[in-house]
Amino acid sequence: MNNMIWLIRREIWENRSLWIAPLVVAGVILIAAAFGGMHIQGKDSFSFGWNPETGAELSAQDRESIHNAIGSVAQEKKQLIYAIALSALTSVLLFVMVIVLFFYLLDCLLAERKDRSILFWKSLPVSDTQVVLSKLFTAAVLAPVFVLLLSSVLQAVVSLAWSVRFSGSPLGEVMVVWDGPTWLQLQAAYLLFLTAGILWYLPLMAYLMLVSVWARRNAFLWAVLPPVSVLAIEGLILQSNNFGEFLGRRFIGIFELLEQGARGANEDAPTLGDVLHTISGVLTSAETWLGVLVAAAMIFGAIRIRRFRDDS
Repeated sequence: MNNMIWLIRREIWENRSLWIAPLVVAGVILIAAAFGGMHIQGKDSFSFGWNPETGAELSAQDRESIHNAIGSVAQEKKQLIYAIALSALTSVLLFVMVIVLFFYLLDCLLAERKDRSILFWKSLPVSDTQVVLSKLFTAAVLAPVFVLLLSSVLQAVVSLAWSVRFSGSPLGEVMVVWDGPTWLQLQAAYLLFLTAGILWYLPLMAYLMLVSVWARRNAFLWAVLPPVSVLAIEGLILQSNNFGEFLGRRFIGIFELLEQGARGANEDAPTLGDVLHTISGVLTSAETWLGVLVAAAMIFGAIRIRRFRDDS
């Protein structure tokens, strides 16, 4: 257990992009939320963009129309809009995380051979299994959980910034600047969705690690070239696209399963029960667990290859 903790710390120390990139993006989002995009001058004047001089005055009739429209919107709808706005922030961070993890997984087992640090780690009482699993845990669990925690803080701070900027303005009356229960449900929902996503995409992560430990150089090329070659050969010789459909299913099939699980859920104000029902389509799918078995086989292969592949 001690070895695993130190190995995970090693990954954090040596791959700072795992936490620096999300922090930088979160900072940019916070600055944009606090200062950019929209300007409020008093209660009845606002502008979009970066130039407050292009603002527009609201007439008494416009103000009355806004108030009437706000009064006719149910609280559940406002909460849903609030949840969607916060979810957009988390989605941006998750997108950045996916890009960072792609390059991390491709390089995690190749870099230690290139800089010969693998010789140092092999001289320690640390097994290949522990090393490979520590890298997988960092990518599949630690990085996503960090991003979710960061997004939780970002959502709260951005809500505070919106409250300060738009208080007393027409936009402030439309927006729900803070809703604690909705915020908590959103965090729990993202954690559940993340669990389903990790299980579904585990084979892709394991594949990248297998390429990383096998390739002597140009891991990106070796990760992309085999599937592209299979697609081209199948298309030219067999005039079919079965492998392409299989890849497409592995990349976006989770959304179809989530859609199947979401049928019958409350669209106005989804509860955690609705979220559990939604992800049940993923957790009960044979594709998900077959993928986990394939991932386990590829991770086993990565461990075995690392045991003998110590060349640069």
